[in-house]
Parts: sequence; structure tokens; C-alpha cells
Amino acid sequence: MSEIVKMNNKYLSWIFFSLIILCVLSLYSKLIQIKSVCQTSRQEGPRLVEVHSTQELIRILNTYDLWNLEYKGKLPSKIIKNFPLDFKTIGNEDRKRTIFIYTILPSALTALTEIEKEKNQLKQILSKFPENQRLTISNVEKNLSSKEAKFIIHLAKKYRTSDPQELLKRVNVVPLSLLLAQAALESNWGTSRFALEGNNLFGIWTYKRNGMIPLNRPPNTYHKVARYSSILQAVRDYLYNLNVGWAYDKFRTARLHTTDAEELVPYLPRYSQLGLIYTSRLKTIINTYNLKAYEARFKLYLAQLNLYN
Repeated sequence: MSEIVKMNNKYLSWIFFSLIILCVLSLYSKLIQIKSVCQTSRQEGPRLVEVHSTQELIRILNTYDLWNLEYKGKLPSKIIKNFPLDFKTIGNEDRKRTIFIYTILPSALTALTEIEKEKNQLKQILSKFPENQRLTISNVEKNLSSKEAKFIIHLAKKYRTSDPQELLKRVNVVPLSLLLAQAALESNWGTSRFALEGNNLFGIWTYKRNGMIPLNRPPNTYHKVARYSSILQAVRDYLYNLNVGWAYDKFRTARLHTTDAEELVPYLPRYSQLGLIYTSRLKTIINTYNLKAYEARFKLYLAQLNLYN
């Protein structure tokens, strides 16, 4: 009898050990799959390239042919992460402005495409959603698939509204010439302290601990200038700021009827303490440096990326 018990114990031990081995192998297989997916994701997305000098910046623009993005028909695989500290030493102003624009174009096109993809997906899903219903969790889960519901709930939280029409108004792009003009004006064509030290091309404020303190900040004020890890992150935050900020509600309404930068500029006096002087300067930059020409040059490219209807 004891021999039978011993055999059973050995058999049970063997089964238990085998189950442990199977669990370990299964877990290892899952980890390999996750690692593979992450690697694929990283490979598919653009790679940020950090630069340390203007000479290196120009070399990267040449190496990856970032001067001719409009002829490629796809998003750039390389995005310049930052402006080098010696960028402000370029003596030729026209050359500096040209390098500035082509340095931020990959980030601008990538960020705009991200929003356009959100907008297209949002429109498709809302076409299935009952009219006059708010995007509450219960309504969304009742009327949409779990994947669609998850996406809509995420967007409603991100863009801070449960009103479907307001959400459509917020998930929208900005004319390329306006983006370039604001970046140029706010960063002095990439040479400001905030642009060089914190990739802040758009003068966006923050009250967070890691912001940069303005040198001439008035007494008893606590705002800082936001610091970003890359130009791409700065562009994303700029677009998000225009899409959710209370001060830009009239801008968003006007944007439903026009994509002309000059027609939208008058709706941005609250972007700067300078008010109407600021909007006047934006118009001057758009016209003086013919920034709309970049929209014309990228018209086919943008259509291929489905940026504008």
C-alpha cells in the first residue's frame, strides 16, 4: 500500500512540476510577443534625432533629405528633436529662417496627422451614435462596441467635453502657415532662451515645478515657461492648447468655416498679453515670409496624408 502511495506522490509531483514548466514557458512566450510588438511599434514610429550643433543639424537635414518631404508622400521616419545652442549664431537671417522651418516641419506634420486620424475615427464612430445624447460612459457602452467605446471615452476625457458636437469642434487641425508663424514669433525663429533650453517654440506657460522662470517675471507672479523633451512634444502641446483652452473657443468656431490662416489670426488676441498687436505681428510674419507657400507646396502631400478635406 505504501508503494502505491509513493508512486502516486511521484506522479502528482511530476504533474505539478510539468505544470510549472508549462506556465513558465507560456509566460516567457508572452513576454517575447510583447517585446516584439514594442519593437515593431518603435520601428514604425518616427525616431527623434538629437543634435548638438548647427553644423550637425544641417548634416541631418541633408542626410535624411528633410528638405523635400512634400515629394515623399509619407510621414518622415526621422524627426529632429531640438535646436542646438549655437543656432542663434547663424549670421544669414534668410538661411536661419529656412533651416528653422524645415527643422520643425517633420514634427508639425506628424502632430497634425495624429489629430487628423483622431478626427476621422471620431467621425466614423459618431455616425453610429444617437443624436442629442452626451458621451457618458453608460450611453457610449450601450451604443458602441467595446473598442469604439474605449476610444470615445478616451477622447472625451482628453479633450474635456462629453458633447459630441463640441468634441468634433475640438479634435481638429491648425493651418500649417499659422503654426509656423506662431513658432517663429514666439521663439524668435528658434533662437530664444526657451526654445534652446526647453524646446518651447510657442511661449506656453506652466505652473509645474520643472518649468523655466522668465528673467523679467513681475513680482508676486508664479508662472513659468513650459519645458519639453522635444520639438514634437512642444508642437503637440501647442495644438492641444488651441483645441481645449477656454480662450480659443471663438477660434475653434471660426475654424469650422475656414482653414485660411489670415482669417483665423484675428481670433487669437488672447494667445498673448500683446493682444491685437500680437495678431497684427502674426499676419505680418505670414505675409512677409510667404508662409502660405508652404501650404501650397505641401498641398498634395497633405492630401495624401488626409490632413485637409
